[in-house]
Amino acid sequence: MNVELGGGTLGLEDFVDDFYELDGFADTSYFETLERHSIDTSEGIDSCDIDHGDIDLIRACITWCVRGDRFCDGLLAAQARSGFLDRCLSRLKELDEG
Repeated sequence: MNVELGGGTLGLEDFVDDFYELDGFADTSYFETLERHSIDTSEGIDSCDIDHGDIDLIRACITWCVRGDRFCDGLLAAQARSGFLDRCLSRLKELDEG
């Protein structure tokens, strides 16, 4: 499946491959990071305030999507279609240019 991400088109498999190839980007303690940011994971990923999040929150949310897809097939595609991943990437760019 191809999706619009970060202003371009990217296959989700390519996105996941790139995610794992970025050494140190995946947040292996993403649930703890979400908890530190007062995110109630029982409310779902949409409870994350991406537009005001710091890089740790954005990394945790992207990791949550990618890892969650391993247990709930289609989760990553749903988050891509909803615009959540694009918002995460836009926020990363914003923080990088900061």
